[in-house]
Amino acid sequence: MDFIIFEDTRYENLYPLNVLRNSMDLKAGIFSFKERIINYLPLGSAVNLFVRNEMCELTKVFNKCLVNEIPASETVFLNGRTVFSQRFINWIVAELPADSKVEYDGTVVAAKISSGEIKKRSENISFPVNNIFFEGLRNINNLNFNFENIFDIINYPWDIIRLFDFNLAFDLSYLLEKARGAEKNPEVSQENENNFVSPSAKVYPGVILDTGSGEIYIDDNAVVEPLSYIKGPAYIGKNAVVKSGSRIYGPCSIGWGSKISGEISGSLFHSCVNKQHDGFIGNTYACPFVNFGADTVTSNLKNNYSKVRVNYKGESINTGMQFLGSLVGDHSKFGINTMLNTGTICGVFANVAGGGFPEKNIESFSWNILGSEPVRYKFNEAVETARIVMKRRGIEMSEEYISLLKKIY
Repeated sequence: MDFIIFEDTRYENLYPLNVLRNSMDLKAGIFSFKERIINYLPLGSAVNLFVRNEMCELTKVFNKCLVNEIPASETVFLNGRTVFSQRFINWIVAELPADSKVEYDGTVVAAKISSGEIKKRSENISFPVNNIFFEGLRNINNLNFNFENIFDIINYPWDIIRLFDFNLAFDLSYLLEKARGAEKNPEVSQENENNFVSPSAKVYPGVILDTGSGEIYIDDNAVVEPLSYIKGPAYIGKNAVVKSGSRIYGPCSIGWGSKISGEISGSLFHSCVNKQHDGFIGNTYACPFVNFGADTVTSNLKNNYSKVRVNYKGESINTGMQFLGSLVGDHSKFGINTMLNTGTICGVFANVAGGGFPEKNIESFSWNILGSEPVRYKFNEAVETARIVMKRRGIEMSEEYISLLKKIY
């Protein structure tokens, strides 16, 4: 049996977090949607990907699997913008009948299709995958589960923040279970099973790891400098640096290579995020290579305590959330003393400077200087800056990456 994680036609509603990655590569907690699925599948399972056409070549660079190729054997299809539980994955593999699907609220969450049926449907396949490909399959809607407890569909980017506490806790439990019995860092007190510090991590004296409200995992080669306070649930990723005096209030996930300081609460830093100075970041998703300048802050709560509304693709949407900070795309940068309002959505390669409050919708590839009209970021200058930033983290910008940037621009 093969497995395909697919991107469906609603990927556009996850802007700006998936502009430079597939929807399945967004993170729900510690792991991306794709990583979580692979963790839960039987060991050694063949996993391939269906992605939107413009992402195909870049996806091949970062994944050692088949991309957008029709399988020949019975295959389980798993929606890449769904956060699955181990329980549901096990049920799909073992009990979902062939040529059946699980559809919820208009979204095909999973399907199992026989080799003969796949061959018949190959003429109707397009990338991203639309529901036509799954038409005619038997819809299994009599599960002996409560749907809300076995998977979550991410329809909009703020759904990740809404469900973050729950999903981070699952990922921490998974990592701590794997680490049970493994070598621990001898320099850090780990008397209970609610935290784990990798032997290669450096946690200086004077650091407080508070597991009273949730678990804590500090990964390989991470550094936590003196007098920092980390309240679980929290994950500090590989090669991340938590600078002296930082205050991290879980749920927080600090992805690999990120460098942070100041106060952070309820936020997910995908990877290689820079926040090396004071300032509060709350209930925010920051994509790779985002830079928060000194004293940049996010508002995550309205003064009248009402639900946060966002201006999304020309529509005012009530998120139903009381706490929501900012959703920030790759390579965007904020100068000192920038104040981001509740529900700010910032595209990729945006520059914001001059202090004060910028607009709540910040366009991709734009320069936004307080008191002036936004101007277009010159493409070659944007790419050259990104190349320098990535190289500082040991990442070479590929031709496929540049090609994608040109299409977006």
